[in-house]
Amino acid sequence: MIALPLPRFDKRLLIAAGKDWLRTDGALIVYILKVLLACLLALGVSLFMQLDQPRTAMITVFVVMQNSSGLVFAKSFYRLLGTLVGVLMSFTLVALFAQERELFMVCMAVWIGMCTAGSQIFRNFQSYAFVLAGYTLCIVGLPATLHPELTFDIAVSRVTELFIGLMCAALVSDLIFPQRMWDTMLASVRRRFSDFSDVLRAVKFAPTELRTAQPALLRFIGDIFSLESFRQSAILENDDSRAYRLTLGRLNVEFLEASTSFHAFAQQIRRFKRGGQPLIAAALLDLYQPLREAVALDGQSARTEDEAVAVTHRMAAFRSDFADRAASARQQLPPQSSEADRLGFDTGVALLRRLADELGVYAGTYASLAGTRQTVEKNVLTSAPPRFKMYFDPLAVALAGLRGALALGLLVWLWIATDWPAALEAITLGTVASTLFASNPSPTRTVRYFTYGALLGTALGWLVNFVILPHAQGFEMLALAVTPGIVLAAWLTTRGPYSTIGSATYIIFLSHLGFNGAYNANPEAFINSSIAAFVGVSLAGALFALIDLGGSNWLRRRTARALRLLVVSACQDSLALRRIRLESSARDIVQRTGSANRLADPMDRLVVEWLLSTLEIGNAVILLRQQMPEINETQPRQALATALQAIARLYRTPAPAHRAAVLAAIDEASGQLSAIATPNAARQELLTTLYFIRSALLDEDSVLIADALPAGASA
Repeated sequence: MIALPLPRFDKRLLIAAGKDWLRTDGALIVYILKVLLACLLALGVSLFMQLDQPRTAMITVFVVMQNSSGLVFAKSFYRLLGTLVGVLMSFTLVALFAQERELFMVCMAVWIGMCTAGSQIFRNFQSYAFVLAGYTLCIVGLPATLHPELTFDIAVSRVTELFIGLMCAALVSDLIFPQRMWDTMLASVRRRFSDFSDVLRAVKFAPTELRTAQPALLRFIGDIFSLESFRQSAILENDDSRAYRLTLGRLNVEFLEASTSFHAFAQQIRRFKRGGQPLIAAALLDLYQPLREAVALDGQSARTEDEAVAVTHRMAAFRSDFADRAASARQQLPPQSSEADRLGFDTGVALLRRLADELGVYAGTYASLAGTRQTVEKNVLTSAPPRFKMYFDPLAVALAGLRGALALGLLVWLWIATDWPAALEAITLGTVASTLFASNPSPTRTVRYFTYGALLGTALGWLVNFVILPHAQGFEMLALAVTPGIVLAAWLTTRGPYSTIGSATYIIFLSHLGFNGAYNANPEAFINSSIAAFVGVSLAGALFALIDLGGSNWLRRRTARALRLLVVSACQDSLALRRIRLESSARDIVQRTGSANRLADPMDRLVVEWLLSTLEIGNAVILLRQQMPEINETQPRQALATALQAIARLYRTPAPAHRAAVLAAIDEASGQLSAIATPNAARQELLTTLYFIRSALLDEDSVLIADALPAGASA
């Protein structure tokens, strides 16, 4: 019998596997346990203080609990702020219209509509504060209409329960296995730098490949705004995330610029290949090859900021001799190359130089994170990063507000017409659904998932309420009874697309439990409450289906028009549009609609095409306006101004005639610039920029070509 050698034990592999488990499944288990512990703590404190509804504190815990402490603090702050505003509005309306239920409801509908509109304008937790200010009026104000004399007591109870929930969530999050935002943000920054380097190294610049590479670039849009949200919340944490806020903001801005320049360069290479200029494309790709190698270490993209230090040195070496290599490559072009070919080569060189400069700055800022706090912040304190611009469609915001007010009005009419006691819960949940999901890119689908969770929560509530709780004695048994429902709901919230199901499961499960100061479960009341919950959510879902701003082609056409108007502003504003404003506004427009995640839909793909066109032409226009003051001759400056007006006219109203007018104006401006007797660097910069715009307009795949516009898509 032959004895087989036993595999040798490798301690390093075991440690690596353990760390990987802690980052994935271990972190998930810790999060679920923290949710459970905070909920049970809130339950115990609420029962000890003999509050009316301990479930309010428990729901608050679940709503604000996040993976990192900073996010818990930020969401808690805005939840408390929104609740206090809603309570003050409740006091005001009850004081004014306590005896006039109809006037009270009209004012309440107006307030809900305003809060829903506000949630559409702002982002993240600021949006959530508007949602809370809206439906807190339902939680406090509606019961007060039946018993005005108890308004203050109801408000104090709800705020107390809310505060207990916030404190329990904050304490558990910050004291038990705390997860700092800095870890999350640093992981996001590392992943983005590595993924972008992978794109730079892997792209082959084939026409079909660039189409498939678009999702990789569009995926970065969500990362940009997620990191910006984390950065804004970092001020509530006293750790590295707070210390490095300015650096992270600058990283976001620099990545916006580098990713846009890369797309412009890649598009220009594709146009050279498809336009019968393969030699120009090959020469530029030869220049690009050292850049591709510079962002890699031992054949891999940099994974940490320490490795990025080496990338920064390699990028500096690439940039130091780039001018000489570009000049040498230009001299090696075939003698028969036309002046247009040489200008096209110069355009590609200018784009590649801009990409290299921006990528070098981005890599340098990222690499600076390897230093001390004082060293990092000293580099950015003198020039804080510019703020991102937010975009919102006033008409879409108004319609969202109207939808929220209409949902409340219909439910109130149902209450008044039927005098159904459980209608108060229908109004509350209907208002919560209509305001909470208003800013979601796919609210109809979200409401559908919420309904699934409500069904699961109702079933769990019945099981616990009428099978388990009657046998529970003391707090320990009560905690054991509710633990399975809390754990299941918390686990579902970590399952990506099923997170809405988990949230609904938790909210409905706790809402239907019959414990307050003492156990009091009534099957008839449970059934009525369940029916009311489904009535409220179903009505909200029906209104979202009728006024689904996120999924309507009408809104997508308005989104495309909003993107085009950014180019118009870049051409015509008295003050030149800053690049960060153009890029952040354009990406914010697409991020709000969710089109970047639905590229299979033709209209969403059209929106994305307009985004890419806006970034290309908009940045080129900004560069033109920056260089125009360097030209002293009158006729070239007038020709450039005419070209800018023609571009603005084209983007305001896309049409073949306007496109032809732009091409003619660019040819005229290029001719005037070429005729300048004493050329300078600004003239060459303007010529290459005009060439880039012209080639973009002549692109057969350009969204500006009339045949690329589906019927009715011109807005």
